[in-house]
Amino acid sequence: MRHSHIAAALILIAACDNAYDPDAPAIDPTAPKIRITSPERGTFAGAVSSIEVKGNAIDDSAITSVTVNGVTATVQPDGSFVVSVPVTPGTNLLHAIAKDAQGNTGKETRAVVAGKLSSIDRTITQAITASLSAQTFNAIGRGAATFIQDTNLTSMVTPMNPIVDYGTTNGQPDCLYAQAKITGMDVGKSTISLAPQAGGLYIDATLENIRMDTHLQWAVSCLDGSRNVAVGATKIRVRGMFAVGIKPGGEFDIKLQNQNVTVTGFNVDLGGVPQQIIDYLDLDGRMGPVIGWATERFVVPMLNKSLDGLNETKTVDVLGKKIDIALSPNQITFDVVGAIVLLDSELRAQGDAMSPGFVYVQNTLPAMDKSQGFQLAIADDAANQLLSSMWAAKALEAGIDLKTGSYGEIGKLYDRVEITAKVPPYIDATGDGLKMTLGDLIATFKNGESIATQVAINAHVELKVVSAPDGGLRLDVGAPTTY
Repeated sequence: MRHSHIAAALILIAACDNAYDPDAPAIDPTAPKIRITSPERGTFAGAVSSIEVKGNAIDDSAITSVTVNGVTATVQPDGSFVVSVPVTPGTNLLHAIAKDAQGNTGKETRAVVAGKLSSIDRTITQAITASLSAQTFNAIGRGAATFIQDTNLTSMVTPMNPIVDYGTTNGQPDCLYAQAKITGMDVGKSTISLAPQAGGLYIDATLENIRMDTHLQWAVSCLDGSRNVAVGATKIRVRGMFAVGIKPGGEFDIKLQNQNVTVTGFNVDLGGVPQQIIDYLDLDGRMGPVIGWATERFVVPMLNKSLDGLNETKTVDVLGKKIDIALSPNQITFDVVGAIVLLDSELRAQGDAMSPGFVYVQNTLPAMDKSQGFQLAIADDAANQLLSSMWAAKALEAGIDLKTGSYGEIGKLYDRVEITAKVPPYIDATGDGLKMTLGDLIATFKNGESIATQVAINAHVELKVVSAPDGGLRLDVGAPTTY
C-alpha cells in the first residue's frame, strides 16, 4: 500500500517543471528544446568540485542564452553548449535553461552525485547525539524508589549470601565459625534522588523501616548452633556517585562508587547467641553494605532501561525491506544540567551488496539543550547511509497497476507505471534547514509490455522534525519543488 501512495504522488508531479499552477498559460509549442547529453543520468562523478555539462539546444528562431544552475554556457552555432558548474558533496541537480529571442524557455534537469564515496559497510562514528536533562534523571530516581517498594527484594539480595562467612574453609564449617545468610527483606517507604554532576550521577537514597530476615549458624569449640534472627533499622541512607562509562563492547558500564551508608535505629535480638559469635557477625556493620549493594542493584537496571534505546540492534520492515539498525554508545558526559550521549550507528538495508557507497561529509556536533527533557539529533551521514543502502537494495523501486486504483486520467491512458531511481536520495543538513534531494526518479508508463512514455522527476523537499501530539517526534515533509 505504501508503494501505491508513493507512486500516486510521483504521478501527480511527474509532468511538472515546478509546482502546478492552474492559472499558468499553456505550454508554448515554439519554446526552445534543450537536452543535456553529459553527464548521463545516474552519474557518480567522484571527489570533484565542478562538473562539465554538455548538451544541445534548438529553437525555430535562435537561442539567445543557455544557463546551467545560473552559470552561462558557451553556445555554438549548431546549438551545442558546454559549461563548468560548481557542485557540492551529495546529489546535485543540474538545471539547464535555454531562452530564445521572444523570452520563451526550455528546461531540462538531471542529477549527478559528487563527492568521495565511503563504503556502505561501515559504522558512522558519533552519528547520533542525545541529551538528557536533570529532570529526566530525577524521574528515573523516583521510578527506582517505587520499584524498591513494589518488587521482591529477597530474590535480589540473596545472591550476596552468605553476608557473613567467618572461619569456614571453602564454605565448609569448622570448630569455630560464624555464618549469616539473608532469607528475606522488606522495605517501607523509600526516596531516591538522582542528580547529574561532573563525572556521573550523584545518588541520595533513603530507605525507611527496613527488615532483614537472616539465618545464623555457628560453632564454638566444635559445638554447633543456629538461629533465625530479624535485623531491622528505622532508616538507612545511601549516598554516592554512579560512574557511567562505556565498555569495550559498546555497552553502558554503571557502577556505584564512594558509598557513604548511615544506619539509624538499628535493632536485633541475639539472645542465645554466644558473644564471641556476635562479635564475628557484626550485623550492625554488615547491614549498611548490604543495603548499599542492594540499592545499586535497584537503580542500575532502571538506568539501563532508560538508556536501552540508545544501545540496541534490531531489524525493522520498511517498504518491504528488512532494515538492520545498530546503535552503540561512544561517549557519555555529565554536568549539573544533564548528560550528553554520543552514539555510533550503522543503518543498512539487507541486500545492499551492490551499493557503490555513499557520500560521507564530516559534521560538527550539534549544540544540545540539556535542560529540555530528552532531545535527539541525527547526523545527515547516518540518514544518507540508510537511503543509499535502501536504494542499492531496490527498496525505493515500485511497480503499480494503474487499472486497479484511483489514478484518474492517468489510469485511463496507461496500464502500469514502474518507478526506479538512478541515484539515491540525499539529505543535506549543512544549511539553515533540512533538505532532501530526489534525483532522476524515472517513471516508466506502460501499456501491456510496451513502454508508452518515460518521465524523469527531480525534486527538492524541505524536512522538519517537530513534536507530535502524543509527545513523540514527527517528520514533517514540505511541498516539493519539482523539476
